[in-house]
Amino acid sequence: MLLAFKANAQEKKYAFSIKGDMGIWYEGYGLDKNPSPAVPDFYSARKPWNLVRYSFNPTFSIGKWEIPMNFNFSPMITNFITPAGTKQNVWQFLTNPANNFGLRPKIGTTEFLLGTQTLKYSDLSTGDLGVFGYGVNLSPGKFRIKLFKGVSQSPVNYEAPTLPNPAGVIGAYQRNQWMAQIGLEKEGSYFTGFNFVKSIDKRNSVTSPPLTPIDPQENMVVTFLTTANSENGWKYHIELGQSFHTLNLNTPLSSVPVEDFKPFINAHTSSSMDHAVLLSLAKKGQDWEIGTKFKYFGAGYFTAGYPFMNNDLIDYLIDARFNAWKKKVNVVASVGERFGNLSLTSGPDKTRQIIANVNVFTQFSDKLSLNMSFNNFGYDAPDLSGYKSVSNELSVNPSYTWSNTKMSHLISATYTQSTYDETIVFVTTHNNTQTALLLYVPTFFEKKISPDFSLMWFKNTAPAIDLSLFTASSGLKWKVNQKFNLKGQVQYNLTTMKPFTANKNLLATAGYEWEIYKKLSWQFSLTANVFKFGTELPGNSLIPIYSGNPQYFETTMRTGLRYKF
Repeated sequence: MLLAFKANAQEKKYAFSIKGDMGIWYEGYGLDKNPSPAVPDFYSARKPWNLVRYSFNPTFSIGKWEIPMNFNFSPMITNFITPAGTKQNVWQFLTNPANNFGLRPKIGTTEFLLGTQTLKYSDLSTGDLGVFGYGVNLSPGKFRIKLFKGVSQSPVNYEAPTLPNPAGVIGAYQRNQWMAQIGLEKEGSYFTGFNFVKSIDKRNSVTSPPLTPIDPQENMVVTFLTTANSENGWKYHIELGQSFHTLNLNTPLSSVPVEDFKPFINAHTSSSMDHAVLLSLAKKGQDWEIGTKFKYFGAGYFTAGYPFMNNDLIDYLIDARFNAWKKKVNVVASVGERFGNLSLTSGPDKTRQIIANVNVFTQFSDKLSLNMSFNNFGYDAPDLSGYKSVSNELSVNPSYTWSNTKMSHLISATYTQSTYDETIVFVTTHNNTQTALLLYVPTFFEKKISPDFSLMWFKNTAPAIDLSLFTASSGLKWKVNQKFNLKGQVQYNLTTMKPFTANKNLLATAGYEWEIYKKLSWQFSLTANVFKFGTELPGNSLIPIYSGNPQYFETTMRTGLRYKF
């Protein structure tokens, strides 16, 4: 009877549980300048003087429900939406880009999305922007249905440049966004389906609209996506996209016989429709993989999810990876071309770029390894300007380790040389850089300290530029006991821009993490930054010129309590 009772007790399931963490963080910032007050001002504060942040990241389990939450926010940070000296309302607080409020409750195959979410359905559709709103993901059997509606851009009123804000505020329209996906999926095997993304700027969302080129836009994207992985190592990826885009909703509606784009968007005189294609095919073996990729973006293809996507191009790439010399050598390489300005809207000729890179890693022995990489990027515009640019980068990184009964040693050195040649109207200029890094890491087997040491040298030469940078740094981690860890780092930088004297910088950080109780920890760090300018700043850019060398002392103190439950 006792054994039976014990077994039943082990099978008992709790209807409610919670796990995750929560915390409160304070950051204090200080800045002292010499001379002070500085006229003109040679350095501005980079952070608020005082800042408090809260975090609450639990996952609730209630029966079959699972509800993860992500709340990270500060009531002290406002944005351009909120006029200086006024408080945020609830909507401004929730949609502030500095805050994050997200919930994803899930029961079975149904998931609800509330608050700030970053959703990526595919490479040609939704993108990687955070959107504040609500939606649902459904996965009945092999069917996949996703729906989401929200705001991807908050409204910002335009402000003309005035003192004390000489830069002004560019401004932005509120952008509403809708997303949907419907398809079939077998995890690890295949997915096929359609993506739909609609975005539109609200012209009446601001009382002072931004100036051109910040115009209200509208965009609709429809893509077909299919991916598959076969049991014999073949991998396939196909995505076909079509976009309907209006560059400026303030332009007139298009008239017959100009084609309309209903039901997707109402066509304006600034509207366009175009296509995009992504194709990839690869075959994977035990010690090798080879594949090819093809990309085409029409000149009028736009998606709100990737606002900085380059279009009007075609490129192809061949990738390869293989192991050799009893798997001691690993080679990864690719080569391809890109053709741009296909529509000839940016000039009378198409542009051509060469893309190539190779990385070779060799493990000579248990102690010695070598990594070498080479990258090439060439660009050619066959027109009267004779514009041409070629970028090459070679990097060599040997590493050596050895040990005894008390400790081990790691020495790693890296040398990188980059050359960039640019030709304009048949006149070539050169911009070359060199970087050398030496790293030493000792590991003690019987001690609880972990130090590291590094030296770096950087050199950049170009027309009217001769820049040198030397950096020495050292770090230390010390596990005092099971509940208390100390860490620190000190770094010295010497930067010289000829013909001026050097800028000098000392940066030091120290802190600890203390487990006060089993689930409660206290973290603390203090950073001090001392920077003394050489003759470059006051002699080159400040009016009036300082008679001496200005300097500043910057401090940041960060502390917080974190509780795990």
